[in-house]
Amino acid sequence: MEAVALYSFRATEGDELSFNKGDVLKIINMEDDPNWYTAELSNKKGYVPKNYINVKPHAWFAGRVSRGVAEGRLRQRDCGAFIVRESESAPGEFSMSV
Repeated sequence: MEAVALYSFRATEGDELSFNKGDVLKIINMEDDPNWYTAELSNKKGYVPKNYINVKPHAWFAGRVSRGVAEGRLRQRDCGAFIVRESESAPGEFSMSV
């Protein structure tokens, strides 16, 4: 997943990652800490404060949409595609429409 830096950040600890406003970071992990994500930039990895970045979801992730809406979106495309969405019948799980 990618994120765009909203502000510049200067690391103060060895496990943090410095970045500038506008940089595009590759988010590696969002689960270790609720306020910090693990990210990569220019082959360097480290923690970044989540309130300094704007995470851009993948184009294939539709979030909370119904099966019918997902199928309608897929019919509008000319070639094969898929959409991952939050499951309606099993909260906390995901469903894939192809």
